[in-house]
Parts: sequence; C-alpha cells; structure tokens
Amino acid sequence: MIRVLHVLGTLNLGGAESRIMDIYRNIDRSKVQFDFAIHTNDQCYFAEEVKKLGGNIFVFPRFTGANYHQYKKAWNIFLSENTYKIIHGHQTSTAFIYLKVAKNKRIPIRIAHSRNASKDSKIKIFTSKLARLYATDLFAVSRLAAISEFGNKNVKNNKVKIIKNGIPVGKFVFNQNNRMQLRKELNIKPNTLVLCHIGRFHPQKNHDFLIDIFSEVQKNKKDSLLLLIGEGKLKNNIEKKVKLLDLDKKILFLGSRNDIPNILSASDMLIFPSIYEGFPGVVLEAQASNLISIISSNITKEIVLLPTTFRLSLKSSSNYWAKIILLNEKLINKRKSILSELINSDFNVEKIAIFYQNFYTKRIENL
Repeated sequence: MIRVLHVLGTLNLGGAESRIMDIYRNIDRSKVQFDFAIHTNDQCYFAEEVKKLGGNIFVFPRFTGANYHQYKKAWNIFLSENTYKIIHGHQTSTAFIYLKVAKNKRIPIRIAHSRNASKDSKIKIFTSKLARLYATDLFAVSRLAAISEFGNKNVKNNKVKIIKNGIPVGKFVFNQNNRMQLRKELNIKPNTLVLCHIGRFHPQKNHDFLIDIFSEVQKNKKDSLLLLIGEGKLKNNIEKKVKLLDLDKKILFLGSRNDIPNILSASDMLIFPSIYEGFPGVVLEAQASNLISIISSNITKEIVLLPTTFRLSLKSSSNYWAKIILLNEKLINKRKSILSELINSDFNVEKIAIFYQNFYTKRIENL
C-alpha cells in the first residue's frame, strides 16, 4: 500500500479540504492511503472521518515567519521518524520549507499543488513560487492558479499539471422535496427569491460587495432573501453592515453547514463575487444542482459548465449585478435534475480519484 502525506492548514470545511476528502472517500484505500499534516491544534471537522478511513493526522506549528527555525526543525524531526515516498503539499506558502526538508531527506515524490489564483502579499506569493524549486511535480486546479504560484513560464513549458477539482455529482443533484423541506425549516415562503453565498468571511470572498448587491436587489424585489453560509474573521463586520442597512431580517447568517446540497436545492441563485479563486468547488456544486450562478469574472472561465452560469466584472456596479440577477429570475422555474449529464463529466470526483490513484501508483513504480 502507498501512503501519501497531504499537507494542509486544517481539516475543516474549507474548499481544498472538502475536495481532498471527496477524493479520499472514492480512492481505492487498499492501494492508496492518505495521512494528513495540519497546522492547528483545534479539533477539525473531518478528523474523525479520516481516522475511520484509516488515515493518520499529524499536527505542526502554524508558520508565522518568526518561527522559521522551529517550523523547519519540526519537519526535520518528523521526516526522520516517519517514512514517506510521496508528500502532496496543498499549503504552498510554506512548501518551500517542508519540501526542501523532504528533498534533503531523499523523499522521491514531492508535489506542490496550487489551489488559488492568489492576490495575497508579495512575500506570500514569493514563498509560494519558491516551492517549485523543491518539488518534483507541480499541480494546479486551473491555469490561473498555476500562473499565480508557479509562473507563466512553467505553465507555457507544460511543467504544471492542470487537474480540475471534482465533486460527487450525485450528492448535489437538485431535489424538489429537499427544497421544500429546508424552506419550511427556515420559514421561507415558496415564492421568495432566495440567493445564497457559501464561503468563509474573508476579504477574498468579497462579502462587502455581496451585501451591496443584495441591497440593490431588495430595492426592486422585497420578497427576496440572502443566505450566508460560513464563518470567518470578517463575519462581525458584515453583520454590522447588514444592521446598518436594515437588512437583518432579509439576510440569514447560517454559519457552517453540513447540508450544502439542501441549501443549494432550497436556493434560487448562487451569488459569488470573489476577488480571486483557484477553481471554487462551490460553483461546481451549484451547477451540479442546476442552480443559476452569478460569479465574478475574476474566476477562471474553466469553471463554467452551464449556460445559466454568468461571469460579471467586479468593475460593474452593485446595481448592475442586481439587474442581472433579477433578469434571470425567470429561469428559476425551469430548474430540473441534470444528473445524467454530469455522471460522465470531467468534474465527477470518481474520475478524479482514479487519476490520483494512477498517478501515485505509476510514480512509485517508476522509481
């Protein structure tokens, strides 16, 4: 059996973590098993499931910059005491440290995996790009994510494998019964226009603009509601803004949820004005649910599967976004299950899991 060490920040309900767990559930674990190196002492959402599936979890100190030597020492000790042939790093901002240690320890397969078309600090972008110096393989979820962290030259020279995110498509198929049930639980009328956003409260997700958009929708459509799913450091600021705009009865803060398929079925549109993304799984999930999606044009075109997914510029006004939302309200009643179209798509996680399994196996065989 091949054991692969995946390096992440946490094992909570984030995009990267959820996508890796989807692969983990679908991979043949008699052939490939996952372990996880994370950077938090908190009890994580997926921790118990990982243990049940046969994986191990190892905790590392959170890298601050000032603790460079402590962080490097932790990896030196760990890789001296644990034997791996594959390290798959999803946390690329610190990969220049742990992949360098792995190279020094003669670990033969070292993967740096870009999951975001980052707009972070220059230092973080620089350290992410350093990862390519110590990696044997470069992965990215989209061309934009590849260029962001590994540079345009490496992309042009085909040194980066573009591996799009996959999802368990059957899980997210639109379900009318689930729609009615959740709307009843949340006390939402059948004809209310329900917009939703799923993502942590972080500058990247652009909640401030999202609230401006919904404020404009409200001016023209009083019977509308916005569901906000997620947690994060900016949540309190957004709650204050919502109260100032007198929208607190029209916007529901639902926190982290484990029933995202039902949220999508109950909603009428996904509004996703991110400043940057890699290949956001939630947009795939929304499309699997045949949900109208209005997303930022900063997000790669590769994400668009359906004609009901619209990319809008963040330079456009909140009023313009609201107009596009209301113009597409007429499409809501045409919604249906599209499972048959999705089963054979390249975004079905079963196909992605087979790719990873074959990649890990062949790389080991060719050593």
